[in-house]
Amino acid sequence: MVHRAGDVIPRVEAPVAHLRTGDERPIAFPELCPRCGSDIDTSEERWRCAQGRNCHLVASLAYAAGRDQLDIEGLGTTRVVQLVEAGLVADLADLFTLRREELLGLDRMGDTSTDNLLAAIARAKEQPLSRVLCALGVRGTGRSMSRRIARYFATMDHVRAADADAMRQVEGIGSEKAPAIVAEVAELAPLIDKLAAAGVGMTEPGATPPQARTEVDGRGDGDGEGAAASPVEGGPLAGMRVVVTGAMTGNLEKLSRNEMNELIERAGGRSSSSVSKKTSLVVAGEGAGSKRAKAEQLGVRLATPDEFATLVAGLVE
Repeated sequence: MVHRAGDVIPRVEAPVAHLRTGDERPIAFPELCPRCGSDIDTSEERWRCAQGRNCHLVASLAYAAGRDQLDIEGLGTTRVVQLVEAGLVADLADLFTLRREELLGLDRMGDTSTDNLLAAIARAKEQPLSRVLCALGVRGTGRSMSRRIARYFATMDHVRAADADAMRQVEGIGSEKAPAIVAEVAELAPLIDKLAAAGVGMTEPGATPPQARTEVDGRGDGDGEGAAASPVEGGPLAGMRVVVTGAMTGNLEKLSRNEMNELIERAGGRSSSSVSKKTSLVVAGEGAGSKRAKAEQLGVRLATPDEFATLVAGLVE
């Protein structure tokens, strides 16, 4: 099973002795990966196959192609299985070197479906760094963390050059997580090189690298954990912490929650999942419940989806 950032992982807290029947048997822990038969890395709390992403290639590629990552329409699990079994892709970067004649050789891939898939893959090359980082599936990160890392470092080169001290300046990354993320990025270096060579974007629009920010305003990165990511200067939401709840309507109806959070950050704000006294604005759509109620209780400003769309006019695609 693959766990990603944000998953709720069940934990054993205590025995429930009164439910025992006497038929219990010791759990036989696997000595090899049940999926591929490789060794199991038991060095961390969660055991993983030593083959890493190569063990669950289909799942990794389908995740990377998802709407909130590279958004490659037409590349679902079934199509990914086809590509892997045909030997056309062995990693994420291979998607970007697929040729038309190769796809036409697959079952149920005619001229139209082939051209549509190639066009979707070409569009994926233009995705921002935050989406690329998320697609890579760096352990210890997810959509929100990938956006913060991309916003803070601005380019993949700066992400790759960061040591643990630099990485922990990103909001939400502490002393324990920072070295793991740095090590994971280093492990992904060959794949990142292949993606760059294939023309995949490696920059975050509107973000400024840490060194450039320091040269401009004379500030260092600080020495405390969790410094803020670089905001968009002068955006309509500059300095604001924004929470989105409920179903969006109007011009925002087709945006996923991740796309709403990206919109907030393009407008200079900070997206958040919980309402507190630090919250500046709650965008309350249809069916908004407890978060809207808490905003009203705390006196936090509320906005409808239409009001929010007006506030960030020009940034909604």
